[in-house]
Amino acid sequence: PQSAEVEALGVELMRDPTRWLGGQEGPFGTVTFQNPLVSFAYERGWRSQFASSGFPGPDEEFRWAQEFLAEGFGAERGVLLDASCGSGLFSRRFASSGRYCSVVALDFSESMLRQVDDFASKEFGPDYAAAASDRAGLRLVRADIARLPFASGSLGGVHAGAAIHCWPSPENAVAEVARVLRPGGVFVLTTFRPGGRMLRGFKFWTEEELETLTRQCGLVEFEAITREPAFIMVKVRKPPAPEAQEAAEA
Repeated sequence: PQSAEVEALGVELMRDPTRWLGGQEGPFGTVTFQNPLVSFAYERGWRSQFASSGFPGPDEEFRWAQEFLAEGFGAERGVLLDASCGSGLFSRRFASSGRYCSVVALDFSESMLRQVDDFASKEFGPDYAAAASDRAGLRLVRADIARLPFASGSLGGVHAGAAIHCWPSPENAVAEVARVLRPGGVFVLTTFRPGGRMLRGFKFWTEEELETLTRQCGLVEFEAITREPAFIMVKVRKPPAPEAQEAAEA
């Protein structure tokens, strides 16, 4: 449920997080989103404030992500990881899309995963973890993005919406994403570029820095969509297996 009061709370959290988070010192990062107040407000007002930084809104952002992710799945319905999923704003959309056999909503914050459970239960019913005729099963996992609990080469795609700027060790996290992607799998992320209204304590990335980071982690075919003043969506791919590459070139 959305209300003017809850939306106003989201605005205030964006404007002055220290007032609401107990004067927390140092970088906010993942600690911010372990706060139940932030978790509750995230989808009910906080996320909508990203529009001031050029984020296009969840529906358009989802559409762009789906177009990029399709490059890693083709006609096959595999497993999609929605990393640092927050309240499951995109996890639920992915599950409802019919493109995946399973969607995993992963976050380090227990309070965020409680929000996923609440929203998914209301939208899909209490058995949302089981696949239905009109959607994929939605599984919830609490884990560190830099220590993903998946086998190497097991996932067709990974999505991380408005997340990398919160990760304590983005280099390790992106290396983990590259590890769990299967050859040819796609990683899609969104974040803030420097510019616009910025929160203290977060790391913001230029397009060039993101390209360097993903390349150093072995990911290729960098593409980016930007919107002023600060939005960026990036798509990269794990290189295909040599035999698949040779077949494609034949």
